[in-house]
Amino acid sequence: MFDILPSRSGRVIACGHRGHSVDGHENTRPSLRRAAELGASLCEIDLRITRDGRLVVFHDDILDNASTGAGLISQTDYAEIAELRTKNRNGIAIEGQPIEPFEDVLAYCRDLGLALIVEIKDKFEGVVYLEQVVRLLKEAGMFERVLISSFDYVVLRDIKRLAPGIRTMGINYHRLVEPAAAARSATMDVMNTDYPQFASDIAESLHAAGVGVSHYVPPPQHFALRRAYGFDYLDLLQSHMRAGLIDMLVCDDVAWIVDFIKNSGLTPTRLKFTK
Repeated sequence: MFDILPSRSGRVIACGHRGHSVDGHENTRPSLRRAAELGASLCEIDLRITRDGRLVVFHDDILDNASTGAGLISQTDYAEIAELRTKNRNGIAIEGQPIEPFEDVLAYCRDLGLALIVEIKDKFEGVVYLEQVVRLLKEAGMFERVLISSFDYVVLRDIKRLAPGIRTMGINYHRLVEPAAAARSATMDVMNTDYPQFASDIAESLHAAGVGVSHYVPPPQHFALRRAYGFDYLDLLQSHMRAGLIDMLVCDDVAWIVDFIKNSGLTPTRLKFTK
């Protein structure tokens, strides 16, 4: 198990959002490999289920925006998806990659030495979906290297009931009145708050409850015009980090986020695992 509260020792986890996806194809081997090369210890990936019940690593519910295919993944068999290739949703012309089964990506990241945040995107009934997730994690030897994440806190509660010991991360878009109570309701280990909803009281409440604090931020160009207008969120973010309020930064641009952590006077955490 890796430390989910590294802020206690002046460290921060650098997490690649869908890998290092800012200039490549998200949720693919090249994006994950590049994230590791640039200093990420952890990457976030997304799960979808095909019509014939295979879990694949892909963000959208439809194939149209980020692949050479079209239609709903949930209405497409894996054999058809296996023939497709990814495409960059921002129009960058680079070689397409396969849309891979979850188990293959798990094995690849295990061998890279990467831990993972696995975001469950689908809506489903019952526990069969979650049982398959847990089984594949254990078969790949990745059970202790993974955080299961979701916007659906019921999913987080249910997978922890199904697999005691698994660790989870809730995704939050809001300024919560009682962040720790929300975390406890789902028995989550980490809570992620996206920019710009992050606030110091959220982090303080979570840390007091022993819950890790993650923060997603857009790439730096998002902030350039705002800085020109006199609003410097990145300066504020560095003050939060120096105060020990953040355990993990998540970004599409791993190179930038690693440098940002170092320039804040902190150390990017390197997670070490035995293969």
